[in-house]
Amino acid sequence: MGAAAELAGRAIMVTRPIHQAGTLARMIRERGGEPVLFPTIEIRPAPDPQPLERAVANRAAFDLAVFASANAVTMAWPRVTAAGGLAPHARLAAVGEGTAAALRHGGATEVITPAQGADSEALLAEPELRAVAGRRVALFSGVGGRELLAAELTVRGAIVDVVPCYVRVRPDTPTAPVRTRIAAGALAAITATSSEGVRNLYAMLAPDAAAIAAIPHVVSHERIAFAARECGATTVHVSGSGDAAMVSALIALFQVGLVAARS
Repeated sequence: MGAAAELAGRAIMVTRPIHQAGTLARMIRERGGEPVLFPTIEIRPAPDPQPLERAVANRAAFDLAVFASANAVTMAWPRVTAAGGLAPHARLAAVGEGTAAALRHGGATEVITPAQGADSEALLAEPELRAVAGRRVALFSGVGGRELLAAELTVRGAIVDVVPCYVRVRPDTPTAPVRTRIAAGALAAITATSSEGVRNLYAMLAPDAAAIAAIPHVVSHERIAFAARECGATTVHVSGSGDAAMVSALIALFQVGLVAARS
């Protein structure tokens, strides 16, 4: 089997928001697999626009702008740059390479990212986020996101403005096509990059929860693996951050013969 056919005969569910699923779907297809798009999260602007409006208006006051996700970049960074950008001395930080790549795509050149890992803990370990006493920090995030970054930066003496600029909701994704696949045993794996997305998956397909739990899950972080196991998943593999890492984990999963091909 050639490199381009490493996933041949496998239909793989992609649960990422529809606007973020394209690259992973393409990479699965390039290796012979069939991506099955079933978004379990939809990203919308935050119901209250005022925090973002205030942050954009006060952008020159920030010494550091931290983006908690690529969605935060999508919702906030164009607004910041259109208004004239941050102060010349201000630094940018991203919780993972995917978020940093979104900033670079939007014109950023220098972005602080974790040397290892792709979460709040990893970013907080970076030297630039240790020496923040007295500095004004804008933290662009989702509504109801993790509070660790804001809390720890505050403990370290930073003046933190939390800017919730988007909200995650459960989408009205049609379930009949994927339920038909599940009933036929025609899904080889499920991919997930969000704990909330995993929980939404099981809620959206509640009548098929037992069958879903038996399908191997490939997830990007141990925290998501924990959520999947809480939902009942029996086989969960942690790939690490990024679409390439997820595809590599899928290929490894099938190459070692742990899962037979399903068509």
